[in-house]
Amino acid sequence: MRFVEDVSQETISMLQRIYKQSKHHRVRQRAQCILLSLQRSTTTELLKIFQVDRITIYHWFDAWESRRLAGLYDHAKPGRPPKCTSEQKEQIRQWAKAFPKNLKKISVFVAEHFDQRLSKQTLKRILKSMACSWRRIRKGLKGAPDPEEYQQKKQALHDLQQQASQGILDLYYFDESGFCFTPYLPYAWQEKGQTIVLESGPSKRVNVLGFLSKNNE
Repeated sequence: MRFVEDVSQETISMLQRIYKQSKHHRVRQRAQCILLSLQRSTTTELLKIFQVDRITIYHWFDAWESRRLAGLYDHAKPGRPPKCTSEQKEQIRQWAKAFPKNLKKISVFVAEHFDQRLSKQTLKRILKSMACSWRRIRKGLKGAPDPEEYQQKKQALHDLQQQASQGILDLYYFDESGFCFTPYLPYAWQEKGQTIVLESGPSKRVNVLGFLSKNNE
Protein backbone atom coordinates (compact mmCIF):
# COMPACT_ATOMS: atom_id res chain seq x y z
CA MET A 1 0.00 0.00 0.00
CA ARG A 2 1.47 3.34 -1.06
CA PHE A 3 1.18 6.71 0.70
CA VAL A 4 2.78 10.12 0.36
CA GLU A 5 4.90 10.88 3.42
CA ASP A 6 7.48 13.29 4.86
CA VAL A 7 5.87 16.56 3.73
CA SER A 8 6.50 19.78 5.66
CA GLN A 9 3.67 21.90 7.00
CA GLU A 10 4.72 24.70 4.67
CA THR A 11 4.38 22.39 1.67
CA ILE A 12 1.00 21.17 2.91
CA SER A 13 -0.19 24.78 3.11
CA MET A 14 0.99 25.34 -0.46
CA LEU A 15 -0.83 22.20 -1.60
CA GLN A 16 -4.03 23.40 0.04
CA ARG A 17 -3.67 26.76 -1.66
CA ILE A 18 -3.11 25.16 -5.06
CA TYR A 19 -6.06 22.83 -4.54
CA LYS A 20 -8.36 25.81 -3.81
CA GLN A 21 -7.02 28.44 -6.19
CA SER A 22 -5.36 26.84 -9.23
CA LYS A 23 -7.01 27.63 -12.56
CA HIS A 24 -6.17 24.16 -13.88
CA HIS A 25 -8.52 21.30 -13.06
CA ARG A 26 -5.84 18.59 -13.30
CA VAL A 27 -3.49 20.49 -11.02
CA ARG A 28 -6.24 20.86 -8.41
CA GLN A 29 -6.96 17.13 -8.71
CA ARG A 30 -3.34 16.15 -8.16
CA ALA A 31 -2.92 18.51 -5.22
CA GLN A 32 -6.05 17.07 -3.62
CA CYS A 33 -4.80 13.53 -4.26
CA ILE A 34 -1.51 14.25 -2.47
CA LEU A 35 -3.37 15.81 0.46
CA LEU A 36 -5.71 12.82 0.75
CA SER A 37 -2.78 10.43 0.61
CA LEU A 38 -1.15 12.34 3.44
CA GLN A 39 -4.36 11.68 5.37
CA ARG A 40 -3.82 7.93 4.69
CA SER A 41 -6.42 7.51 1.95
CA THR A 42 -5.59 4.29 0.10
CA THR A 43 -4.90 4.02 -3.62
CA THR A 44 -8.19 2.14 -4.04
CA GLU A 45 -10.09 5.00 -2.38
CA LEU A 46 -8.28 7.60 -4.49
CA LEU A 47 -9.01 5.97 -7.83
CA LYS A 48 -12.72 5.88 -6.90
CA ILE A 49 -12.68 9.54 -5.86
CA PHE A 50 -10.96 10.79 -9.00
CA GLN A 51 -12.42 8.23 -11.43
CA VAL A 52 -9.03 7.26 -12.83
CA ASP A 53 -7.16 3.97 -13.00
CA ARG A 54 -4.54 2.84 -10.50
CA ILE A 55 -1.60 3.52 -12.82
CA THR A 56 -2.64 7.17 -13.09
CA ILE A 57 -2.55 7.54 -9.30
CA TYR A 58 0.94 5.97 -9.31
CA HIS A 59 2.06 8.40 -12.01
CA TRP A 60 0.88 11.30 -9.83
CA PHE A 61 2.84 9.88 -6.90
CA ASP A 62 5.95 9.37 -9.05
CA ALA A 63 5.79 12.95 -10.34
CA TRP A 64 5.38 14.23 -6.78
CA GLU A 65 8.34 12.24 -5.48
CA SER A 66 10.64 13.34 -8.31
CA ARG A 67 9.59 16.98 -8.72
CA ARG A 68 7.48 17.84 -5.67
CA LEU A 69 5.17 20.82 -6.37
CA ALA A 70 6.39 21.08 -9.97
CA GLY A 71 5.18 17.50 -10.45
CA LEU A 72 1.58 18.71 -10.17
CA TYR A 73 1.98 20.35 -13.58
CA ASP A 74 2.35 18.67 -16.96
CA HIS A 75 5.62 18.88 -18.82
CA ALA A 76 5.60 21.30 -21.73
CA LYS A 77 4.58 19.32 -24.79
CA PRO A 78 6.54 19.74 -28.02
CA GLY A 79 4.60 21.29 -30.88
CA ARG A 80 4.38 19.84 -34.34
CA PRO A 81 7.70 19.63 -36.17
CA PRO A 82 8.62 22.69 -38.25
CA LYS A 83 7.84 22.49 -41.92
CA CYS A 84 11.07 24.22 -42.93
CA THR A 85 14.66 23.99 -41.81
CA SER A 86 16.58 27.08 -40.72
CA GLU A 87 18.34 27.15 -44.10
CA GLN A 88 15.02 27.02 -45.94
CA LYS A 89 13.64 29.82 -43.74
CA GLU A 90 16.64 31.96 -44.55
CA GLN A 91 16.05 31.36 -48.26
CA ILE A 92 12.40 32.37 -47.83
CA ARG A 93 13.61 35.57 -46.18
CA GLN A 94 15.78 36.34 -49.20
CA TRP A 95 12.87 35.72 -51.57
CA ALA A 96 10.69 38.00 -49.45
CA LYS A 97 13.30 40.76 -49.84
CA ALA A 98 13.33 40.26 -53.60
CA PHE A 99 9.52 40.05 -53.92
CA PRO A 100 8.14 41.81 -50.79
CA LYS A 101 4.58 42.10 -52.14
CA ASN A 102 4.13 38.68 -53.72
CA LEU A 103 3.65 35.70 -51.42
CA LYS A 104 2.26 33.70 -54.32
CA LYS A 105 5.56 33.91 -56.16
CA ILE A 106 7.44 32.89 -53.01
CA SER A 107 5.19 29.84 -52.60
CA VAL A 108 6.02 28.86 -56.21
CA PHE A 109 9.75 29.11 -55.44
CA VAL A 110 9.25 26.96 -52.34
CA ALA A 111 7.47 24.30 -54.38
CA GLU A 112 10.18 24.33 -57.06
CA HIS A 113 13.23 24.37 -54.79
CA PHE A 114 12.04 22.52 -51.67
CA ASP A 115 9.51 20.20 -53.28
CA GLN A 116 6.80 21.09 -50.77
CA ARG A 117 3.70 23.27 -50.74
CA LEU A 118 3.24 26.01 -48.16
CA SER A 119 0.05 28.02 -47.82
CA LYS A 120 0.10 31.80 -47.59
CA GLN A 121 -0.77 31.56 -43.90
CA THR A 122 2.22 29.30 -43.27
CA LEU A 123 4.51 31.67 -45.17
CA LYS A 124 3.16 34.57 -43.11
CA ARG A 125 3.89 32.69 -39.87
CA ILE A 126 7.43 31.90 -41.04
CA LEU A 127 8.13 35.51 -41.98
CA LYS A 128 6.67 36.79 -38.70
CA SER A 129 8.89 34.37 -36.78
CA MET A 130 11.86 36.11 -38.45
CA ALA A 131 10.69 39.58 -37.29
CA CYS A 132 9.08 40.48 -40.63
CA SER A 133 5.72 42.27 -40.67
CA TRP A 134 3.17 43.33 -43.30
CA ARG A 135 3.06 47.12 -43.30
CA ARG A 136 2.84 50.07 -45.65
CA ILE A 137 5.80 50.87 -47.92
CA ARG A 138 7.18 54.38 -47.45
CA LYS A 139 8.43 56.86 -49.99
CA GLY A 140 12.08 57.94 -49.90
CA LEU A 141 14.53 60.12 -51.75
CA LYS A 142 15.33 58.94 -55.23
CA GLY A 143 19.07 59.49 -54.89
CA ALA A 144 21.66 60.02 -52.18
CA PRO A 145 23.04 63.55 -51.65
CA ASP A 146 26.54 64.43 -52.76
CA PRO A 147 28.77 63.59 -49.75
CA GLU A 148 30.91 66.75 -50.02
CA GLU A 149 27.91 69.05 -50.45
CA TYR A 150 26.13 67.30 -47.57
CA GLN A 151 29.07 67.89 -45.21
CA GLN A 152 29.25 71.57 -46.24
CA LYS A 153 25.55 72.10 -45.51
CA LYS A 154 25.87 70.19 -42.24
CA GLN A 155 28.72 72.45 -41.15
CA ALA A 156 26.78 75.57 -42.24
CA LEU A 157 23.79 74.48 -40.15
CA HIS A 158 26.08 73.85 -37.17
CA ASP A 159 27.51 77.36 -37.49
CA LEU A 160 24.00 78.86 -37.58
CA GLN A 161 22.99 76.84 -34.51
CA GLN A 162 26.05 78.13 -32.65
CA GLN A 163 25.18 81.75 -33.53
CA ALA A 164 21.57 81.20 -32.46
CA SER A 165 22.70 79.80 -29.09
CA GLN A 166 24.85 82.96 -28.60
CA GLY A 167 21.90 85.24 -29.39
CA ILE A 168 23.46 86.59 -32.57
CA LEU A 169 20.48 85.57 -34.70
CA ASP A 170 17.07 83.88 -34.53
CA LEU A 171 17.12 80.50 -36.25
CA TYR A 172 13.94 78.96 -37.69
CA TYR A 173 13.51 75.69 -39.52
CA PHE A 174 11.33 75.70 -42.61
CA ASP A 175 9.31 73.00 -44.36
CA GLU A 176 6.42 72.78 -46.74
CA SER A 177 3.65 70.30 -47.39
CA GLY A 178 0.35 69.91 -49.16
CA PHE A 179 -3.05 68.49 -48.32
CA CYS A 180 -6.23 67.60 -50.12
CA PHE A 181 -9.61 66.56 -48.74
CA THR A 182 -9.96 63.49 -50.93
CA PRO A 183 -9.74 60.70 -48.36
CA TYR A 184 -7.17 57.97 -48.57
CA LEU A 185 -8.76 54.57 -49.20
CA PRO A 186 -7.27 52.07 -46.76
CA TYR A 187 -7.66 48.30 -46.72
CA ALA A 188 -10.48 46.96 -44.51
CA TRP A 189 -12.30 43.69 -43.85
CA GLN A 190 -15.68 43.88 -45.59
CA GLU A 191 -18.51 41.40 -45.95
CA LYS A 192 -19.19 39.97 -49.39
CA GLY A 193 -21.72 42.11 -51.25
CA GLN A 194 -21.24 45.08 -48.91
CA THR A 195 -18.73 47.86 -49.53
CA ILE A 196 -17.62 50.56 -47.10
CA VAL A 197 -17.84 53.95 -48.83
CA LEU A 198 -15.96 57.08 -47.73
CA GLU A 199 -17.79 60.17 -48.98
CA SER A 200 -15.64 62.65 -50.87
CA GLY A 201 -16.00 65.45 -53.38
CA PRO A 202 -13.86 67.71 -55.56
CA SER A 203 -11.02 69.20 -53.56
CA LYS A 204 -8.31 71.71 -54.26
CA ARG A 205 -4.86 71.04 -52.90
CA VAL A 206 -3.91 73.23 -49.94
CA ASN A 207 -0.23 74.07 -49.66
CA VAL A 208 1.21 75.13 -46.33
CA LEU A 209 4.55 76.56 -45.21
CA GLY A 210 5.87 76.12 -41.69
CA PHE A 211 8.59 77.94 -39.74
CA LEU A 212 9.57 76.61 -36.31
CA SER A 213 12.34 77.40 -33.87
CA LYS A 214 13.88 75.04 -31.35
CA ASN A 215 11.85 76.87 -28.69
CA ASN A 216 8.65 75.82 -30.53
CA GLU A 217 7.97 79.39 -31.74
